[in-house]
Amino acid sequence: MLPVAPPQPATPDDAAPPDADPGQQGAAPAATGMQQAALEAPAAAPPPPPPPPTIPDSETGSITLPAAPVAELVEESQYGPLPRVATDGRRPIDVYARPSRYVVAKAGDPPRVAILVTGLGLPDAPAGDVLKGLPAPISVAYGAYGRNLQESVSRARDEGHEVLLQIPLEPNNYPTVDPGPHTLLTTLPPQENMKRLQWLMSRYTGYVGVTNHMGDKFEATSASLTPVLEELKQRGLLYVDDGSVKDSTVSQVAGAIGLDYSVASMQIDPGNLAKQLAQLEAMAKERGSAIGVVKASPATVKQLSDWAAKLEAKGFVLVPVSAAVRSQRQS
Repeated sequence: MLPVAPPQPATPDDAAPPDADPGQQGAAPAATGMQQAALEAPAAAPPPPPPPPTIPDSETGSITLPAAPVAELVEESQYGPLPRVATDGRRPIDVYARPSRYVVAKAGDPPRVAILVTGLGLPDAPAGDVLKGLPAPISVAYGAYGRNLQESVSRARDEGHEVLLQIPLEPNNYPTVDPGPHTLLTTLPPQENMKRLQWLMSRYTGYVGVTNHMGDKFEATSASLTPVLEELKQRGLLYVDDGSVKDSTVSQVAGAIGLDYSVASMQIDPGNLAKQLAQLEAMAKERGSAIGVVKASPATVKQLSDWAAKLEAKGFVLVPVSAAVRSQRQS
């Protein structure tokens, strides 16, 4: 487990302003001609937002995702940069998502299959460039630990993968099993969990949403989960429950507050990957879409690449997780 240094406190911004010149009290000083011209000059227009990436003819086509961070989507905090909704309404889910023609579910569309590869940026993450060869529409999730996280996330996005942040949530047997520093706990008051969440969210930028790392107890406790999901909605993020929590209250809470969310259709066992990918296809055919979650490893990436190459010929389309989430919410 990597030790995590506590965040440094921010410099107070509520210091009293310097005293005014006593000789000027009660009267405003006359502006010079240069000052007056500056006051009368129209304010400079803000730069236009970058154009959205062009959607290719094929879902597997090459896409250049916008460089992160996009300044309008950043809130500076005592911990670091946090995601936020821009003043013009753009959200991280809108800007940082991999574009897809299948965000809106339409009659006649092929069944949509999405894969989320997790376990990156965690203490037991595989070493090296484990994502090499991973099909670009497959989404990836990074935790908040380790070195050079922003560099790794930016490289994944440069290769066309949209990114989710994987946050540690309390399991039933905590602390015997510990998801990592800054784990959100049911025993903490909401304001303390919010500090931990914001620390986790500040580790890097460019993600469309959040997914869980463990969390049997936390996701089953709606009183603890609700403030967290409300914060994600306020910041323009989606949430993906990885499907590992039997008594999860994500659907009830997220549905009630109008958060873009999904519960993954299945947790894929890397040791039985071929059979379970076939089961995922069957779910997508029955429901219109399905999301599978699998832990990263070189062998898994190779099998996913081979599987994805044959998917279109079988009548399916591989989409990023954000497209599956949003199309499910609309259907």
